[in-house]
Amino acid sequence: MVLIRRAVMAAVSAALLAAAAPGIAAAADASPAGGASCRAAMSSTFLQPSFPVFAWDAARYGRELSDMKAVGIGSVIDQWTVDMDAGLTHYPSPPGMYQRGPDMVSPLIAAADRQRVSVWLGLGNVYAWQSHATDLSWLQNQLYIDMKAADQLYALYPGRIKGWYISNEVDDVLLSNPAALGPMRSFFTELAGYLHSHDGNLAVMASPTYSGLNQSPAEFARGVKDVLGALDVVNVQDGGGSGYIAPSDITNWFRALSGAFAGTRTAVWSDADMFASPSGPMPPAQLQSNLNATCGLVASRSGFSFTTQMSPASLGTSTYYDAYRSYLRSR
Repeated sequence: MVLIRRAVMAAVSAALLAAAAPGIAAAADASPAGGASCRAAMSSTFLQPSFPVFAWDAARYGRELSDMKAVGIGSVIDQWTVDMDAGLTHYPSPPGMYQRGPDMVSPLIAAADRQRVSVWLGLGNVYAWQSHATDLSWLQNQLYIDMKAADQLYALYPGRIKGWYISNEVDDVLLSNPAALGPMRSFFTELAGYLHSHDGNLAVMASPTYSGLNQSPAEFARGVKDVLGALDVVNVQDGGGSGYIAPSDITNWFRALSGAFAGTRTAVWSDADMFASPSGPMPPAQLQSNLNATCGLVASRSGFSFTTQMSPASLGTSTYYDAYRSYLRSR
């Protein structure tokens, strides 16, 4: 979900093992890396706030989540709940922070309860946050907004949130900039510490990306561990929709990440691009190859995103959904 990936989307698993707090395991799945018998699957998907989603009624949420569950996707990651650029919240926030925008969280949570799907809630989002990554004062302001949002969300939906998602996407450009490392490390560490001591002690996730290819796999893995090491989940974007990252490349990057985080409390997930370059759903065979490229190297997998690239209701065709369902049945 680099910025290009976000723009494209706007325009258009392994089971969790009980282990290190709070409830997320760092162990990789048991499938052999790249093995012929591997049939890797997604257990989560992102849901990005957008005007089409704001218009969904209970029936549409029910259909989307039901279709997800039927192919093993039992968790939704709401990418953000506070649009800091627009000054809007997407939940019934109390007065005093931002104005209320369309309420996306309440209908999502209600539908998830009915379908027995878990929900991760994103916090504040600034589209071009990377331009502020060296500015500790700016990051401290976002830290305050994120903490307030988590407090409000947990008060509204206690016991109904799986974990928190930090929408600031750390890329290899930032990890190559020494001036950004300290401020980013401070921001993520302080926010994770707050969330681990408030609002239910829920798991905390972020989604870094290496798709700029500014670092080697080993350099990127070390940088992610340095900056995001306080988090419970690093859900790393696989870059497969870039048009220039092949399954063998994905394996190399995730092998380095798996090694870097071995023995830590942080679980490595892979977040599969479900879109192709330059646009449209990824061909099924390519998606399957990219998923399988992480076998034995990750604890779980998500996709970006079911509702825009696979959902029969969104696409008006079940072609991609049926192909993925057939793939799962061949496991």
